[in-house]
Amino acid sequence: MKRSLPPDSDLLTALDTMAVAAVSVLICLASHELSFMSIAVPAIIVMRFIALAAVSPKPIKAEILFFLVCAILGAFNDWNSVCRREIYEYTVPHEWEFSTIPGWMLLFWGMILRLIARVARWKLLGPPPAVSDHIGIGPWKASSGAAKVAVELVLVFATRQAIYQYYSDPVFSWLPFLAALAVFFIVIGLSRHDWKFLVLVATAGTAVEVLYIQVGHLHQYHLGWIGGVPLWIVLWWCLGALIWKDISFRIERMFLS
Repeated sequence: MKRSLPPDSDLLTALDTMAVAAVSVLICLASHELSFMSIAVPAIIVMRFIALAAVSPKPIKAEILFFLVCAILGAFNDWNSVCRREIYEYTVPHEWEFSTIPGWMLLFWGMILRLIARVARWKLLGPPPAVSDHIGIGPWKASSGAAKVAVELVLVFATRQAIYQYYSDPVFSWLPFLAALAVFFIVIGLSRHDWKFLVLVATAGTAVEVLYIQVGHLHQYHLGWIGGVPLWIVLWWCLGALIWKDISFRIERMFLS
């Protein structure tokens, strides 16, 4: 029998939302103040953990491990895209030669991915007790968590490779992401909860990126048609959020087992 997780409360979701919102305000006001941001962002995350330890029913050790996974995955993806592939760039001061992304931003990715996973389990959206393992096309059906994750990772790999090659192309920069979303819909499908989660995260994610670009002057993209945000990023928020919803559940469940 699949192990389930209880939904996350309004309080836990509000706590993580406030942590991300606090850093977002600082990005809009002081993103170019490297010394200040290097102290303020870790301080906010530490305060979040202190508050979390007081109110969360989950072991704080599991929360710390999960946050570290979120930080490593988010930071590596951003660093690889910016510093190795140069498909977009940060326009704020940084402290290291090997990275044009400031350390505080790499750390903040842990909080961003943690919030997305939190929203995926937010009780207000009515999450199921466990993610589905079902995949299939037409009469071919299977129930395999490993196979589902493999499909998701292939979609991530394929779209990342495509954007590395076509980030400046007005059509092929976003078309692979649209195709990947179509494959996700056909092979994996979207539940009622998936749709609610998708609309919320994609809308909020795009809006916050516009804020970071237009007000915080944090980073900049090629083909920034939507307030500085390219269409492929909007589609990536959709695809990435759906895949992270599934994989993050499995990771968190492993840490809590």
